[in-house]
Amino acid sequence: FQLKDSDFQFMHFSISDIRFLAIDVENMNSTLVAYFLRYRLMNHLNKTEWLVLLGLLLLSTIPSLGIIRLIELLNVDLNIMPANPRIEVEPMPAVFHIISSITYCIFGAFQFLPNMRNYYPKWHKVSGRVLVLTGVISASSGLWMTHYYAFPVSLQGNLLYLVRIMVGLLMVMFILLGLFFILKNKIPQHQGCMIRAYAIGQGAGTQSIIFVIWMMIFDEPNGFTRDVLMTTAWIVNLALAEWVINRVKLTSRTVIKTNYKAM
Repeated sequence: FQLKDSDFQFMHFSISDIRFLAIDVENMNSTLVAYFLRYRLMNHLNKTEWLVLLGLLLLSTIPSLGIIRLIELLNVDLNIMPANPRIEVEPMPAVFHIISSITYCIFGAFQFLPNMRNYYPKWHKVSGRVLVLTGVISASSGLWMTHYYAFPVSLQGNLLYLVRIMVGLLMVMFILLGLFFILKNKIPQHQGCMIRAYAIGQGAGTQSIIFVIWMMIFDEPNGFTRDVLMTTAWIVNLALAEWVINRVKLTSRTVIKTNYKAM
């Protein structure tokens, strides 16, 4: 087994950078990941980017809890998640949704860090392709479950049904538009679409935060109140997405003006 410089090109460091590490075939992956996070990523991300990354990863812990549901589907009785007869009858859409959503939320968190894109462009490109696939699968499986699962009115009323259909279709549309724009090399439009799609995909995390705040003041929400709170979470996420997009545009204009004056 022999390593070459080209094997590490996607991370922008050469084999000389790891000459002090004892690497064997069995622990090579974990050693490289530890090196990447400790010596490379920490040096390249600023404090704001670290806060953004940690915040998005914490938000991603909510969909990541779906792993427990996957384990229970393997007939492992953990007694953690409440029983869900819809998933027990038709598990595959939920399996696709959980796996794709976890991948989309966690890997997507790294896509919105400017220094990550600048120092590791190949990582951004490769993971972006994965996110297009997982994002579409996540939204499509969510649409399937919304329409075909028999939800009680206490968990999904007419309002939530319509909102879920709408945000699912919007998520697919934004992802495909983002792919179209990057193929046309229209970077600002690509970024805007992908930020909006990710904001929709992170809906579950924001919904959990809103639910916790609500239950600290009132009882557990049901029926129309639950529909409104879940809808509010997507509105909050999309509003934040638009704020980020406008901030990026403003920063870009400022940089252009500064460079123009310096000429």
